Amino acid sequence: MIKISIVDDDESFTILLKRKVTDYFEENKQLCQIDTFSNTQLFYYELTEKQHYDICFMDIEMPGINGIQLAEKLREYDKNTYLVFVTSYFEFAAHGYSLKAFDFIQKSLLDEKLSLVLTGIVLEMKRTENRFYCTETDVRLQRIEYKEIIYLYKSNKNTVIVSMEEEIQVRKPLQTVFQELNSEEFIWVERGYIINLEHIMGMNGRDIRLRNGTVIRAGKARARTIKEAIHDYWRNWM
Repeated sequence: MIKISIVDDDESFTILLKRKVTDYFEENKQLCQIDTFSNTQLFYYELTEKQHYDICFMDIEMPGINGIQLAEKLREYDKNTYLVFVTSYFEFAAHGYSLKAFDFIQKSLLDEKLSLVLTGIVLEMKRTENRFYCTETDVRLQRIEYKEIIYLYKSNKNTVIVSMEEEIQVRKPLQTVFQELNSEEFIWVERGYIINLEHIMGMNGRDIRLRNGTVIRAGKARARTIKEAIHDYWRNWM
């Protein structure tokens, strides 16, 4: 199911946009869940509670915290959400693209552009959806998307994958799982731990703070390399 949020203080436009987005996914036989927010603080609260949305439609001109400021908060918590600004004003467009906005929709052109934007997002989702790791036990086969993996650690001869939702034990050495992931976003921080750069919220000295609140201490010999990797990863989002 595709999870979607609409953040706009204009109630009548929100109702219209929700109906049109619902119609699009029904016509394409895809399930979606749409949450609406007329209050930016309520949406921000959902972010702090680790709520994830695949797509977010956001107005720019709103009372209190505006759409650009709220999008900055969104990117602190989730870099993978497809962000679409819906607005009557385009003077903030350059700043919006710096926040990795997927597109802009002028409210007066909603009918002409919404379907094109949603089609582009769905195609992009399909292009990247094969980035997952499969785990298998005697009774269970499970697929974990890379973006959901926060970190991995060694547990005796096994590996524990800590995701956004749960911890999953894999009957393989940590080195083997790392090789199978085969992705630059995963990096060793010391012998028993691998972290996903996507979920690093900050690094203070050798202490690395992750999205779920976990703090992992980097090995002394690895600290400089890790800082450089974080810097390079974040620079791609600037």
